[in-house]
Amino acid sequence: MGRLPLPQSEEPTEMCLAVPTRIVSIEGQEAEAEIGGVRRRVSVALTPEARAGDYVLIHAGFAISVLDEQEARESLELFKELEAEGRETSEGER
Repeated sequence: MGRLPLPQSEEPTEMCLAVPTRIVSIEGQEAEAEIGGVRRRVSVALTPEARAGDYVLIHAGFAISVLDEQEARESLELFKELEAEGRETSEGER
C-alpha cells in the first residue's frame, strides 16, 4: 500500500528546534540552564537522570534528553555555522 501525498503549501514551514543547553543547578524538578550566557529556568521532570553540568536538549521549557558533552558541543558548533551563513545571506541581499 502506497503512502498518501502530503499536502503542499506555499506558506513557509515553521520548525521548532531543541537546543543543547548546560544545566547549572537543579532544585527538585526545576533546573537553571545556560546557553550563550543567558540563564533560564526549565523543567527536568522528563529527564530525572539529568545532573548539574550535563547538557540537555530543551524544547518548550522542558529538558527532553540528556546529551554527552561532545554531542552537545558538536550541535552548538553547527548552530553557530548556520547562524553565520544566515548573516552572510542577509548581508548579501542588502
